[in-house]
Amino acid sequence: MTTDFLTLYDSDEAHEIISEDAFGRILAPFSSALLALSYYVEEAAAETVLRSLNMEFLAHIIKYASDVEHLMDRYRARNNKNWFYFRELAATAKNFGKAAFLLEEFKKNTHMERLLPEDTASIAMTDTGSRFFSEIICRTFRELQAEAKRLDLTIPKQKPLLKYGVKLPNKIFLPHTIEERTSSDRMHTVKKLTHRFAEFVEEVAGSLGSLEELTKRSEDLAPAVPGKINEGTLRRLGTRLHNFQSWYDSYIAHSRIEDEIPKLKTLRDIFSAQLNLFKIATILAHYFERHLLFPSSLVVDSLRDIVPPSRLIENVLYFCLYYIVQLSYAGKALDAAILSRLVETVTYELPVPKTLGFHARPSTRVAKVVQHHGADVKMLVDDQVFNAGSVLEMLSAGGYILTKQLDRVHFRGDRQALDDLKILAGNNYGETFDGKDVVLPDALSYLR
Repeated sequence: MTTDFLTLYDSDEAHEIISEDAFGRILAPFSSALLALSYYVEEAAAETVLRSLNMEFLAHIIKYASDVEHLMDRYRARNNKNWFYFRELAATAKNFGKAAFLLEEFKKNTHMERLLPEDTASIAMTDTGSRFFSEIICRTFRELQAEAKRLDLTIPKQKPLLKYGVKLPNKIFLPHTIEERTSSDRMHTVKKLTHRFAEFVEEVAGSLGSLEELTKRSEDLAPAVPGKINEGTLRRLGTRLHNFQSWYDSYIAHSRIEDEIPKLKTLRDIFSAQLNLFKIATILAHYFERHLLFPSSLVVDSLRDIVPPSRLIENVLYFCLYYIVQLSYAGKALDAAILSRLVETVTYELPVPKTLGFHARPSTRVAKVVQHHGADVKMLVDDQVFNAGSVLEMLSAGGYILTKQLDRVHFRGDRQALDDLKILAGNNYGETFDGKDVVLPDALSYLR
């Protein structure tokens, strides 16, 4: 009976030490599928100008290399001098197969000329990245063949049949027959999303560098990796961006408000493009940190010959970071245009809480109202301006108001948020004069 990969992986049998030859026989069916792909790689490498490998072929590299890597990890090949290099080569094929696949997907689905109309370098830089990944994959498969011969693994004599699925024509859809209502909830969600994304842009610039900083680093990015720019940072930022995209797809996509404000669809396209670049950058940072960084590794010199660290960082990783940041700024500009369609800015004069002023409870409730609406609301106190969405700034404002002995202040921002603040102020910000809780009206039920 044939034993498949999942059966091996899920086996509950106790661990035993097996011989290296016995392990080779277990690995053979999995390595054979991966090594068979060498014929296609050699054909690509034999071309006068090496082109990027197509997505269908890259998908097979990802699958077969992942199977080999997982099986070898199951048998602790990392701890075996004889099998260690073959495992590292499988990991290299998997990682750069994924990176190449994502970059081809980026090229296919992202219209940079529309998202960044003034940029003229992105297409050339993308093509350079694709060729670099193809070179790495070609070198990796040559090394896999050499290691397979050394380890006495069989290299198939025939190319596998790689065709699967059907090719679908683009831009052919079923008619949209579900009518959706425009609601204040959707408008409210758009406001929150755009405000949160604007904050995210600042976080991206702080973590990865501004466009000016990245431009200066175009040939000197290496010192920042992995100290400032590393797998953990990129994965964290990419996860936040993925949340924005999921939020959009769940609550905004295919709604009337999306049709009424076309810039929303462009913002969604920016999310998608950035997310793809984050995924590629995370793979590259992971590979650099895990496989190329430590000189104590048994095979690090061989891996650096396959994947030159300087080209990895200065060319492809730099490309990803530069366009992540540039697309961030483009998205922030869209945010401003979208909010201008949705936000009516007003100024209200409201009382200071009696008799304790803006201490912790009223400050927190003001900030929660502002955050609930996803609004940009300022408290104006004489010549000072405070962010009403920040509890800390509200507490700071409370101290300033107490010093000035004021009993009224001005709030400026989105009318919907200020209407709720007016209700809150009418209930002394939810507390009695001696600082005890009071029940708020239903309009502010989200504060309970």
